[in-house]
Amino acid sequence: MSIIRSAAIAAAGASLVLAGVAMAPVASAASDTVIVDCQGKGQVKPKQIVLSCADDNLMVYKITWTSWDMNGAKGKGTLVWNTCLPKTCVDGIVQKYKVSVKLGRVASGPNISVFSGLTLTFPGNAPAGVETATYTIESIV
Repeated sequence: MSIIRSAAIAAAGASLVLAGVAMAPVASAASDTVIVDCQGKGQVKPKQIVLSCADDNLMVYKITWTSWDMNGAKGKGTLVWNTCLPKTCVDGIVQKYKVSVKLGRVASGPNISVFSGLTLTFPGNAPAGVETATYTIESIV
């Protein structure tokens, strides 16, 4: 298996963990389901979602949402991925892919509901032939 394919598979199975991050008040209607950003803030219809909080090497940006409700959200954007190849992330090759974004797996707590699942679908060109990538977003609720 090539290094690039291994890196793509690792990226596809990555998990964003925000456990231990205190939730800031969400500036949205009480019925809005949010996605938690790297600062622990709930966001409704964000323009970008960082999937690698430690180094920002993996994110979806320029997101346009076609739907957003308490059970799920759908949109389109661009995945930006720094491969950190051939040797380091500083010299890494940055790749961009058009993606469809789907948020789901709602987790609820007192006064808040958050999306805990994110699925990216690659309608055309994809890293190492990956058709979809699923991420678990863990946060305190």
